[in-house]
Amino acid sequence: MDAFLKVVRDIALLVARIVAGVVLVAHGWQRWQIIGLDKQEALLQAAGLPAPYGLAVATVIFEIIGGTLLVFGLATPLIGLGMVVMNVAIILTVKSGAAFYLIDGGWEYNAILAALGLLLLAFGSGRAGLDALFIRPSHDSGTLIEDDPRLIKDES
Repeated sequence: MDAFLKVVRDIALLVARIVAGVVLVAHGWQRWQIIGLDKQEALLQAAGLPAPYGLAVATVIFEIIGGTLLVFGLATPLIGLGMVVMNVAIILTVKSGAAFYLIDGGWEYNAILAALGLLLLAFGSGRAGLDALFIRPSHDSGTLIEDDPRLIKDES
């Protein structure tokens, strides 16, 4: 059962980080090419944040590069931390006093992204991510599918 749960965990982490990565890249592209950095700067300036243009550029860079890294499972805990910090900051500043629901300009979407970032920070990319080539917990066997001890022949 433990081997089955490891495989399920790895599949869940694979799906979560690919979806999160695609969402980050799409939003970064939207901010950069569709909405425009000038409108992002105005939004951040209206929220009273310092250096709004720099924050807008940093957000776009993080979303596009970080999202791409997530898709491949590289630097996953670091990108997860960035997701938490960015989305909590958005909730506390830009969305401060806003309604809950996204349709009303609320912060529910940012809360979900922050929670997803926390999971990626805590659990990493899983064994199916490229992080596994560089970082492997000592308690992890490293194989994606565990060997069934009933199928191993005793050669004694």
